[in-house]
Amino acid sequence: MATPPVPPPVPNPNKVPTAIPGPGMPPPPGAPGLRPPPNMQQKGTVDEAGPEEPGDYAERSFWQIPFVQDVLPFITSLLIHLGILGLGLLTYKTVQMIVTVSKEPVIIPDATIIENAEVGGIPHPGLGGDETRDAAQDKFKEIPPESTGIAEKPSSNLTMQLVGGGAGENDDSAIAVGASSSAFGKGKGAGSGTGDRIGAGTGDGSGALAPFGIPGGGGGIGPKSPFMGVSGNAHRIVYLCDATGTMMNVFDDLRVQLRKSIDVLKPIQSFNVLFFQDDSFLFMDKANLLPATPENKRKAYEFLEQSVARGSTNPIPAIRAAFAQNPQPQLIYVLTDGFDAVSSYQEVIDEFKKLNPQKKVKVNTIMIKASEEPELEKVLQTIANDNGGLFKIVRKQDMAGMQ
Repeated sequence: MATPPVPPPVPNPNKVPTAIPGPGMPPPPGAPGLRPPPNMQQKGTVDEAGPEEPGDYAERSFWQIPFVQDVLPFITSLLIHLGILGLGLLTYKTVQMIVTVSKEPVIIPDATIIENAEVGGIPHPGLGGDETRDAAQDKFKEIPPESTGIAEKPSSNLTMQLVGGGAGENDDSAIAVGASSSAFGKGKGAGSGTGDRIGAGTGDGSGALAPFGIPGGGGGIGPKSPFMGVSGNAHRIVYLCDATGTMMNVFDDLRVQLRKSIDVLKPIQSFNVLFFQDDSFLFMDKANLLPATPENKRKAYEFLEQSVARGSTNPIPAIRAAFAQNPQPQLIYVLTDGFDAVSSYQEVIDEFKKLNPQKKVKVNTIMIKASEEPELEKVLQTIANDNGGLFKIVRKQDMAGMQ
């Protein structure tokens, strides 16, 4: 049988092998690379595949999308950190509000409703070295309640005071060795002293006897600020008073009442006095409340002596100055016999509403009454009600006899 003829080799000018070498076989020398045979069609890669040529690859999941891998983590981290910062800020503000509210004392604009009753508020327990608490003792009933002594039992000198007579120029029935009067004592007993107050005794006791009452008890929960028969327990007080021409007849009596009120303030309290007249006001200090120290009390007494009543009545500038005091007052006393230089009484009411929207400052109003003025009475009553305070009427003829 004859062998079939072998076909001639196909020309290969590029000398490129038409077959892929087997495993472990190196490509022929000089070959630039392997090319698929002419009859094999290569699929497009993932990056090369176009719309008409999808390529041989699986569809991407949501987490393989570049936006999800590159941008979404940054946005998520940013939102988490902003949320933490917001929560921290909210917590800080809440704690700050709680601390502020807890520190702010409850201001009682008036401690008593009964006329001429003891002022100061709820009884408190014990002395404890707290200057805002009154002394008391339960052994000697004859001691008047207004006594400012602190001793629980009398000394030998104090016994002489209780049985002694009055002094030559002294109105007090008791006399002591110390500052009490300017003359030697006279009467049924014996003793001497100078000044207008009861002096401190020496011996078994440490001073004049405390008022009779429950031992360690007192008259209030904090410092007092009685004025014109109205009282409060505020630490920061402003006296905002009328000093216009219509007050001339009672201005001296007003200065006496202011001095009495300032005199009983404690050093832990601060105060200021503003007199409104014309379109301005007189002030002890224009912008600051002053601690109730002996030195500042003397300044207040000098200011009262130098002030005179004149002009018309526009309280608006003084009202604004009262609320702008540093620190802000807790209690304002407003005393007047009328507002004759304002466009309307409603203007005064609106000014208090604007300056005291949260009612943090209590306002007690006192009307000095010479004749029937129902409209002014209604206005002052409204101001007191709107600002958590009390309203009181004092007749001009009663000013001189007020305690």
